[in-house]
Amino acid sequence: TCGNCDNCLNPPQVWDGTEAARKLLSTIYRVQQHSGISFGAGHIMDILRGKPTEKVTQFGHEQLSTFGLGAAFSEAQLRGVLRQLIATGALAVDAQAFNTLKLTDGSRAVLKGEQAVMLRESLPTAAGGGAGGGAGGKARRGKPAPKASAVAATLTDDGQRRFAALKAWRAEVAREHNLPAYVIFHDATLAAIAALAPQTLEDLQGVSGIGAKKLEAYGEDVLRVSLSNL
Repeated sequence: TCGNCDNCLNPPQVWDGTEAARKLLSTIYRVQQHSGISFGAGHIMDILRGKPTEKVTQFGHEQLSTFGLGAAFSEAQLRGVLRQLIATGALAVDAQAFNTLKLTDGSRAVLKGEQAVMLRESLPTAAGGGAGGGAGGKARRGKPAPKASAVAATLTDDGQRRFAALKAWRAEVAREHNLPAYVIFHDATLAAIAALAPQTLEDLQGVSGIGAKKLEAYGEDVLRVSLSNL
């Protein structure tokens, strides 16, 4: 350590999110096995936190062994774990399938406890008051190039606000460069960003439709818009 930078002088609080990560990944796996389809982050977090929502009971997911196992974690904490998993490639967001969560080859190491998931946040001692329904939303079977209205319907109120702000930003950029809006980002990609609510460039790397060039060209602006609409 240098002893002079902010990280050395005021080291951030770090907590081990490995247990929460394993429970999240396990829930995603069990939901896929149980229903044969994938779901968004909000639904997965509802299961893990033991919330018997209409959709949870509709699909019988309150019967899963992981139901309620993450009740000690707030929605905000679980969202942070999701971001970290996506950023490290241990989880993927399928932007073409309504922002559903998909396990990856990197999921195995976390599930087996071979890879730790550390987060620069404080660990809550009890269930927090995460507002809203979480990222992601209503699960539907994946279809290529979903319409904007269908994509927006999968988002929470906060997510829809971010989605609208991102679309407005995209329209402005498209006008400036005389390009079609979809050349900047497809609606599905903007919806995935809105659902994830990224806070760092690393968070954006796991979103389908954002390659290295687009991350370099638009990453900072996307973060600015997203963070302005949390």
